[in-house]
Amino acid sequence: MEQSSDLPHQAMIDSTDSIIELLDLSKQQRNLLLLRPLFQLELNKHSIGTESDGPQPLFKHIDTHYLVLTALDLMMEGTTIQMGSTSKELLDRLKQVAKAMKPSLKEVQAHRVAEVILDTLDNKSNSYREFVFDYFHGAARETKTINFRLVSYEPDLEDVYRYRPTAEGYLVYLGMLDLAPEDAQEMMEKMLDLLVQRGRFDAALEFAKRARTLSLEYRQFIRDRLMQAFRAPGSVNWTKEVAPKLQDARTHVVARQVEDQRMTEAVRGALLSAEESKTRQDLAKLLKTLEGASLIRSNLVSDITVAPDKFLHAQRALFRARSPSGLPDLETRLLPDLLKLSNSVLTERADDAICGMYPAKWPKVYGLNAIFGLLLERRIEVVESDDDGGELEPFVPPLEQFAPALINDVQAWVTNKFKVPCTYSVDELLVIAEAEGFNRIKQRCLVLMMFRSFSQAETLFPYMRAEAEGRFERDIAEGSNLHFSPIEGNKL
Repeated sequence: MEQSSDLPHQAMIDSTDSIIELLDLSKQQRNLLLLRPLFQLELNKHSIGTESDGPQPLFKHIDTHYLVLTALDLMMEGTTIQMGSTSKELLDRLKQVAKAMKPSLKEVQAHRVAEVILDTLDNKSNSYREFVFDYFHGAARETKTINFRLVSYEPDLEDVYRYRPTAEGYLVYLGMLDLAPEDAQEMMEKMLDLLVQRGRFDAALEFAKRARTLSLEYRQFIRDRLMQAFRAPGSVNWTKEVAPKLQDARTHVVARQVEDQRMTEAVRGALLSAEESKTRQDLAKLLKTLEGASLIRSNLVSDITVAPDKFLHAQRALFRARSPSGLPDLETRLLPDLLKLSNSVLTERADDAICGMYPAKWPKVYGLNAIFGLLLERRIEVVESDDDGGELEPFVPPLEQFAPALINDVQAWVTNKFKVPCTYSVDELLVIAEAEGFNRIKQRCLVLMMFRSFSQAETLFPYMRAEAEGRFERDIAEGSNLHFSPIEGNKL
């Protein structure tokens, strides 16, 4: 009887365990795991070094956390001018910081410290793969895996390899706040205002430097997408991927320019009223930092403005080996993945890998001038033999549709119209021409001349840029409505 009485009690315990709710701590766990490479380096730093480094460990009195965050800050600063920082730039700066921490370091030792910091961020010990850590997901009641990179090492538009922080790297730099960049920057702007009011100019200077993070992220995003479009035309969806981000960047610039102007005026006012030398120096540095943030946002405005033209230029890159498609770029995606495979797997899949190097569709590009030259080429006259009973009709060249004088008149008329720096479309030119007494032949010559000038290689007006937008319909012709606008820097 006692055994049977224990069974309901055990069942109650089991049912209670089965319905207990576990907290979802995924965000907190992720933030901790992002810092695990930094903690591992700090924990094992005394085991790094050789006998030539001296009796003391190489990393004694070296704060690896400070060096790692310094490296992320340098990479972020590198995005203001380029698309990141080169390894040489990072190593040189990290060597200087390491010597400031430990003046007894030799040049070779300082270089070794800088290399270890950079290799840790890039996960060199694991063949530069992603960091992979397991964690328990409370809501799902299972163990999951997180993959991430703190930095990326990729070529820019000039094929110069540079380091720059990833999204996870920015999160580490912001200090595990787990805030959206917009919220983090708004918080920093408010804190900056409060510090200026309280006279804590040293702390305000640090916050002013960090408050530029979002502008740098927007610039990095735009450059990344343009570089991807240049390397793999057709792989970037402008409407879904780039256009919304550009609109967010415009909104960000407007909001931050107003805030920067207000802060700049406040700091200038404090600078005029300050009397102590140290306070004036701190305020001058803060003012210079705020002006630098405005310069970064001005560069962001420039990136936003030229992004559409650069994207269209990238889409015209039809000379590439493979035609535009949704396939990943070979250089940045497929080839690194192939190098990670073992020799046995790569040997088995060699045929598939080689086929992947071929273009998805062979491009067919014809030279129109060569085709027209071939079609209009006159064949050598063949002497008619006596045995041939057939007749050969002589080649009669087709009559010219427009007289040379008429063509010159129309071209001169169009050139005179293009002297005014504005945009003309085909239908607008036809309306003006008809109003000025052009007959149907001249109007037709005008249309054909405009369509010929759509190609930059065939144009009669090299100082004008032609773009197709919409259609036009008239009694003499119909088709794509070409818009001609002057090219900047070119004059008649």
